[in-house]
Amino acid sequence: MSKIDKKDLALEKSLLLDDSKSINVCARSLKPYIVADIKKYRFSVMNIIILYILAYMSFILMSPDFSAPHLGKDHTNIFFYTFFVRQHMLILNTMLFYLLYRFIYGIIGRFWTSVILNYAVIAVAIVADAIKTHYRTEPILPTEVTMVSAYGDILSMLPQFILWITAIVIIILICIVIYCERKLPQNKAKWRFRILGIVLAVLVYGSSTRINHEGSIVGDFLNSYGNLPTFKNQEQGAQQNGALQQFLNNIDVTIMKKETDYSKEKVDKLARKYSKLANEINVTRDNNLATQTVIFNLSESLANPNRLKEIELSQNPLSYIDSIKENTTSGLMISSGLGGGTANMEYMTLTGLPVSNFSPTIATPYTQVVPESKQTLTINGYFKKSTAIHPYNGSFYSRKAVYQKFGFQRFMYLGSKYKINHKMKIGSNPYLSDETAYSNTLDVINSYKNGQCINLVTMQNHLPYSDYYDNSEDYQVSGDMDDNEKNIISNYSAGLSYTDKAVQKFIEQIDKINKPITLVFYGDHLPGIYSNIDGNSLEARETDYFIYSNKYARQHGAKNLKHVKYVSPIDFIALTAEQTNSKVSPYYALLTEVQKELPTIKVYAYNNGKKSVFVDKKGKTVKYEQLTKKQKQLYNDLKLVQYDLTTGNQYLYRTNFFEIE
Repeated sequence: MSKIDKKDLALEKSLLLDDSKSINVCARSLKPYIVADIKKYRFSVMNIIILYILAYMSFILMSPDFSAPHLGKDHTNIFFYTFFVRQHMLILNTMLFYLLYRFIYGIIGRFWTSVILNYAVIAVAIVADAIKTHYRTEPILPTEVTMVSAYGDILSMLPQFILWITAIVIIILICIVIYCERKLPQNKAKWRFRILGIVLAVLVYGSSTRINHEGSIVGDFLNSYGNLPTFKNQEQGAQQNGALQQFLNNIDVTIMKKETDYSKEKVDKLARKYSKLANEINVTRDNNLATQTVIFNLSESLANPNRLKEIELSQNPLSYIDSIKENTTSGLMISSGLGGGTANMEYMTLTGLPVSNFSPTIATPYTQVVPESKQTLTINGYFKKSTAIHPYNGSFYSRKAVYQKFGFQRFMYLGSKYKINHKMKIGSNPYLSDETAYSNTLDVINSYKNGQCINLVTMQNHLPYSDYYDNSEDYQVSGDMDDNEKNIISNYSAGLSYTDKAVQKFIEQIDKINKPITLVFYGDHLPGIYSNIDGNSLEARETDYFIYSNKYARQHGAKNLKHVKYVSPIDFIALTAEQTNSKVSPYYALLTEVQKELPTIKVYAYNNGKKSVFVDKKGKTVKYEQLTKKQKQLYNDLKLVQYDLTTGNQYLYRTNFFEIE
């Protein structure tokens, strides 16, 4: 090596040493400032870390078994999926939680009070979401938050230990707040900082009212960022986006997408088409619907566990109902819910409109569609007298306002001016028995000699399913599940057995009454107690139904129809009119044609009105593309009617579409 090279190498080493010394000096000089800043903002940093952990919990607790099956693998770990695949959405939820804190802090102005109050609010929301997801396979939705008057009743359904734990945690949090405010006081932020936090929170959360608008800035940003609402599967949406973001995804509601060929001329033409069909049907029918006594009986959570291939019971809890089904119009109803959604079955039964035609953001038509409609026609509108009966609180799903808008003259519920009588409970069950419901229904039937419509919603078999009954041991459960689940199914089955007896007694009683009475009996959904069934399978949506006309009705024209294995709630109106040999309106002529010619609509398969899914008589799935040209036209006619009545200009009310001539 030359002397020049040696000099250059020495110089280079000298410079490197100098740089190293400079860096060390710089680091030593910055260290006090870094330490001071960390010390100064340590609680703010801690706050963000805790919010991140809570955001993480809001993802993983949306999967009861901690898997992420939507990835295509049955046992994909939700912990891994959330942290590595959905990290960007995890950060977004953390930011949303932080903005909530900034809003609270902007109002209160105390750091510790705001921080801990924010944690409490978030924790309660996450736990509530987890509980609902466990029972209903979906998180809490905006429409449910608005049911303020029902909060007390909802809390009464929760296990007592959860309420005790909540109370203890609240006391502990209050003590922590007091301690921190006294021992670790923080300087109050300037009013500009506080106002800025409030404004930012309001703007960000307020923008959720535009999320689902086409071309909206917030919608485009979230789509590009990775937000995947997945409205047709809310549980999956919560697992992908976090419970809070999925909640915000559901705020911006569109009832139905506009029909491209919607016009007054098109609607008038449709009305004329089915007016002609109604005339053809009515030539063969003798009775008037208004002279009948029709009872639509929604039986809470009724579905025979014996029908599930994963379950085997030692006895059949619905032996009488099964025997009735063998001798009258009966089969299986396809429910839109699993573990809940009672009001949606009511809505479809009374209106004839399938909820699957609505936008997936419509979780509950009672609270989202009915209030927006200027006018709503339901089957009770054809009767001079109509009564709704629900032996429980009347505030759930805004039933008081909805029934009034539907035109029911009376709504009998606990606390109403129309009293629930004959109050009976079974064992330690906190809910009034089905026998109570039927006794009150008999009172209404006997109080009016002419035809009337009764909408009866029972409550006896609502969750939870605790050790209420003495006969639960009679229903031993076999299957691949733990002992706790077996015990719950046994208790639930015991409750069904009491319903079975109450139905038998009620049918024997109406058979003695000399006026035409038809009972439309159906379970609204399976209870959310089965861990080993696929929630999207057909068997998870099948409930029992039958339509029974009493002896007097059969002697005066009512007839049993051939076994209709699969129906949806929208078919009950057409089947009831046919069984009672009653004349129909053009609208009910459409529903009659839908029931006869169209495969049964899978009302739980939301597709925004596109590529709808159906079920044939053998239980096989039928896609929209597989329908005949006539069937497609029939379905599109129903969809056009639904759009006009719920979203459009209600042109049909200006025609004779709802008149029975």
